[in-house]
Amino acid sequence: MNFSFMPPDGGPCIVRLWASGRYGFSLPKKVEITDAAGATHVFLYFNKRVQPNAELAKRALVNIAIAQFLRGDRGGAEPVEIDPDTPPYTGLLTSVKPDTPRAPLRVRPGKLHARPAPHLEPALEAAPPPALVRA
Repeated sequence: MNFSFMPPDGGPCIVRLWASGRYGFSLPKKVEITDAAGATHVFLYFNKRVQPNAELAKRALVNIAIAQFLRGDRGGAEPVEIDPDTPPYTGLLTSVKPDTPRAPLRVRPGKLHARPAPHLEPALEAAPPPALVRA
């Protein structure tokens, strides 16, 4: 997920969310914020809560990381841990589409929609079927 936002003190910033593991369910989640000067600041999220529904949504992680970035928790070369108790950023986020096209979806070959369509020949214009003759 890529976003851009406009901080009050500078040019546009780009935000990239990285989720490790298959489908992004593994931890840690990483948010990279690149400011207008080109410096990249890294924020990491480790789910330390025990409840099963306690993990924050991806957009919530991005908003909290932006709030920490604007507050001044930039950490220099070291990554900063995302504090889930930080009030989230409430400004406008613009979704940024990557330049590279997405990979095609994988389809299992046994599914009907995965098979190529059979070659359909145009209907032949023929005489009407002959009448049945009784003997």
